[in-house]
Amino acid sequence: MIYNLLVSDMFPPDVLGGVLAEVLNVDPATVDTADADGCLEGRDWEALVLCDYAIVHGDLAALLEIQLGEQFRKAPATAELAAALSQRLNTVLLWHAEEVIPSAYWLVTPDGLVARARVEQADGPDIDYTVSVVEASVPRFPLARVDLLPEIFREEKIATPATDAFVTVVDPERVARAEDPPNKAREWLLLWERLVRRMAGDWAPTGRYPLESYVQDLQTRDHLDVRLTTAPAELREPLARAVEALDAVFLAHTVGDGGELLGPLGMSGSAVAERGWWWHRRPVRLPWVRPGESGRP
Repeated sequence: MIYNLLVSDMFPPDVLGGVLAEVLNVDPATVDTADADGCLEGRDWEALVLCDYAIVHGDLAALLEIQLGEQFRKAPATAELAAALSQRLNTVLLWHAEEVIPSAYWLVTPDGLVARARVEQADGPDIDYTVSVVEASVPRFPLARVDLLPEIFREEKIATPATDAFVTVVDPERVARAEDPPNKAREWLLLWERLVRRMAGDWAPTGRYPLESYVQDLQTRDHLDVRLTTAPAELREPLARAVEALDAVFLAHTVGDGGELLGPLGMSGSAVAERGWWWHRRPVRLPWVRPGESGRP
């Protein structure tokens, strides 16, 4: 098992090795900790635990690569190991998330807070990391913006049966061709369905959703409205059926507000009034709002 962890503070190798031994419940003598860029002479390559560290710059101090020997039949999960190290070292640890997004990370703080974070790596001779966005306030990163990460939500797997049925009726081969009208219709329908399925599931699995993404989804519904009037006849009917079904789900999980929620988003009241009815409703529960917040942009 190999773990790659970023740490906000660096510690002497003996301290780091001792804490690793404690967390993994092994003899400290079986842990070998050393600078990955240092001299390799004297390393115990047969150690039960090998920990290489590399000094980095910016918001983070070091990158740890921890390798457990084959004797570990029940190696801890990355999140479990990171949480234990964070508590004992009194520092913040980060590890790469499962999504295929280079900047997507998880972090854990000494008091047990687990949150998503966006970590950006600068180009150049020195490894330089910046923690630019965190889902919750973390004092160790005072310059990081506290916000949800839209890119994480875009990667979520959500069932879209209405879109699947539309593709089957229209002709999967035509939908696959980017230049054909069904392709764009499918794309917009898919995004609209992803939103309403999230709403129907009370924004599972996290209960959260960015306001920025919500507004983009409403703009997608705008595109569908245009497509419903311009699409060829053979496309218009199945598209209309799918949109009608999804609109019903949206209506069931929103309440009318006359555009009050979205009016402050740089649009005048008249502009909101001219938009489709979906701009005049808000989710029953605002998923971008924390307790005590107003929910207004």
